[in-house]
Amino acid sequence: MTIDNTSVKLGAKPAMERAIGATNVSDVVEGRAVDGVFPKVVATPNSVDELASVMRSAHQSGLAVAPWGGGTRIDLGNAISRLDVVVDLTCLNDVVQHNAADLTVTVEAGITLSVLRRTLAAHGQFLALDAAMPDEATIGGILASGAGGPLKWQHGSPRDQVIGMKVVQADGRVVKSGGQVVKNVSGYDMAKLHIGSIGTLGVIAEVSFKLTPLPRQESTILAAFDSAQAGHSTAMAIFNSDVMPLSLTAFDANANRLGEVVDVQGASFLAIRLGGRPRTLARFERETLKLCNHGGPLSVEKIDGVNAGDLWRKLTDFGWRRDLRPAITARVAVLPTRVVDVAGDIGETEELDVAVVSQTGYGMSQVCWFGDPNAAPGLARKVLERARDAVRKLEGTLIVERCPVETKADFDVWDDGGGPMKIMRGLKEQYDPRGIINPGRFIGRI
Repeated sequence: MTIDNTSVKLGAKPAMERAIGATNVSDVVEGRAVDGVFPKVVATPNSVDELASVMRSAHQSGLAVAPWGGGTRIDLGNAISRLDVVVDLTCLNDVVQHNAADLTVTVEAGITLSVLRRTLAAHGQFLALDAAMPDEATIGGILASGAGGPLKWQHGSPRDQVIGMKVVQADGRVVKSGGQVVKNVSGYDMAKLHIGSIGTLGVIAEVSFKLTPLPRQESTILAAFDSAQAGHSTAMAIFNSDVMPLSLTAFDANANRLGEVVDVQGASFLAIRLGGRPRTLARFERETLKLCNHGGPLSVEKIDGVNAGDLWRKLTDFGWRRDLRPAITARVAVLPTRVVDVAGDIGETEELDVAVVSQTGYGMSQVCWFGDPNAAPGLARKVLERARDAVRKLEGTLIVERCPVETKADFDVWDDGGGPMKIMRGLKEQYDPRGIINPGRFIGRI
């Protein structure tokens, strides 16, 4: 594609109207603020070519852009330094190509996870990816935010499922990496740069994934314990066994109470999602029940069907439901053996309750603080500083996914980039030299 680099600076609305026509540009911006900053207009491209035109025009006019999918993780990142255009990607929602025989699919970034799931399920296949609020969360947003739920034990994190990507760069250039072949080894795997970068290097337009057959059968084992240590020891026993769960999730009593996950008493809970062929599933169930009972549980039960689906939906949505929003949310990564220490070392404050949901095998925990973050002056910052110090002592990292906007003014929500910051700034300069995509929101406020 030939890029016109002529510097023609226009205001946000005329620039976007020139790019994709007046019918696709709106100055109704209610509900489109990023950390309290409203755009001047919302541009809604209907194709990758129109998205490229939007970015090219924004680049030429120096307009700051924020890509927007379902908006479920729009709170992620440092405060945006300026904002002219929100680019609504929800009309880029097609399945571009589904090679059922090859177990691959290519989709546009604005398709929601739930729509993609239904499409694949009709062919007996699924994408081993889950995220909160799947009816709203888009594929592009899930990848750009690095979001992911419990479904990654067997098949890995979201970045492990991606085999190709088409990205529109800040200047409107459309670049492609990988493809629809699983064993694609040509060139650098540039798609990985864009996963978890909140769009700071370019706007994800299309993604190719590898797929897996739907498990023939599924079941969930739920165990309740009288202490976090007992639950963690059982989780590690499963971690070190021959059992291959689809998901292995621990959650504490506060998460269970606030999220109304299960009507079971306990201080700590362990949910194990199993799947496979009937004989394999039966073997996994026997071994899992044996390991759970060996851990001295208060109770152990097997859950199937709708009840199991309801449990996993509540766990995946915890901390993101619109009717149950915590004041502060953080993503903590430590070694799997240290997961049990996260809640204990962070602890509760007098003003806020803390709830923890952990993916034990990956060492990932979602920590949520509920209550009034303004109950005391500077409370949110004090809570986060203490939590980050505690996590660093565990040799881990803490990323703030939600907090009061005023806290972001002098607190970097991303953990210290350290040495790699020079590389990150170099990449930003290379891919977005004018700093127009999500300016100030990523690590080091780049």
